[in-house]
Amino acid sequence: MIRTLYRSPVDERNQSGLREISSRSEVNCPSCPCPKKPVASAHVPRRYLGYSLGILSLVSSGCAAWLPSGEQPPPIIKGIRTPSLPTESVAIETILLRLAPEQASQLDELWALIDEQIVSPDLRIRLDKNGLRIGKISGGLPSLLETWLREIEEKQDGDTLETTGLASDLANRSMHWRCRADVEKEIHIRNVAEQNVTLFYHDEVPKGKSLNSPRFFFTMTAMPASQATAKLKLTPAVEFGELKSRVIVRDAALRPVSQREKIQFEDLQLQWILNQGDCVVLGPSSDMRSLGAEFFQSKTIDNEREPIVLLVRFSQSGSDGIFSKSSDEKNAE
Repeated sequence: MIRTLYRSPVDERNQSGLREISSRSEVNCPSCPCPKKPVASAHVPRRYLGYSLGILSLVSSGCAAWLPSGEQPPPIIKGIRTPSLPTESVAIETILLRLAPEQASQLDELWALIDEQIVSPDLRIRLDKNGLRIGKISGGLPSLLETWLREIEEKQDGDTLETTGLASDLANRSMHWRCRADVEKEIHIRNVAEQNVTLFYHDEVPKGKSLNSPRFFFTMTAMPASQATAKLKLTPAVEFGELKSRVIVRDAALRPVSQREKIQFEDLQLQWILNQGDCVVLGPSSDMRSLGAEFFQSKTIDNEREPIVLLVRFSQSGSDGIFSKSSDEKNAE
C-alpha cells in the first residue's frame, strides 16, 4: 500500500533538524488497482545537501589520492653538519698509546715493520742520542698495532680508572686536527706534576737543566703539498716555570699574552712529504734515556713506568676536491 511520509518539525530537545512536509504529489501504484493516493515529498535544506555531497565525495574518492606513490626518499635525520675542509688545509689524526708490559715487550717487533729510513742519517744519529725513535708506515696499519688499539679500547671500556683518566699521568687519547700552513698546533704528550725535573738532552754536547713543572709536547704544522700529499713538520718542545706576561705581534696588532719559558729543539725538527693514509710513529729507544724517557714514558698509579707511542696520520687534504672528477665536471659546465 501507499503510505504518506512526513517529517516532524525541528525538536528543540534533540536538534534533529527534520522538517515538515512542504509539498505533496500523486503517483499511481503499479502493483494494485487502487486509486491515486497522495504521497509526501520531503524538503531537504541546502546546508544538509552540501554536507551530504561532501561526505559522499570523501567516501567515493577514499585516501588513495592523498598517499604518495612510488619509492620515497629516506627520512631526514637532523644533526650537526661537519664543515668541509678548506683547500689550504689538511686533516691530521693523532693517537697517543700507553703500552702495557706485555705490549711493551713487542716494541722491537713493531719497529721491524716500520720504515726508519725516512730521516737523514745525521738526523737519525741526533735522535738516537736523545733517546728518540721515528718511523713511517705506508698503507694500512700492521696487524700488531691494530691488536694493540683494540686491546687498549677494550681496557678503557672495562676499567674505571682508565675511563676516568686516573690510571696514569697520561691517558690514551686520539685527536683530529685541521691544519693550515700559517697555524701552529701543539700535540700535548704529558705534564709532570713534580716541582723540579732534571732533563738531560744532547745539543751538540750533552746538557742538563732543572725544570719546574714541565710540560712536554710537539709543535706541528701541516699544509697541502700536491694532490693527495701533505708536508708535515714536527718539533719536540718543553715549557716550564711560572707564567710571564709579554706582548706579541699577531694579525697586525699588539696582543698581551701569558706564556711560560719554552725550549724548542730545532736540531730535532722532523719534516716529511706524506701520502694520504701514511702514518708516522714516534717512540722511545729501548734503553729509555734523555728526551725519550721524558716524552714517551708515563707513570702509573702503582708507580710503574710504561712506554708511550705517538701515531700521526695524514687522513685528508683540502686540495683533493680541486682535482676530483666531480670538480672537473663542474668546471666544464
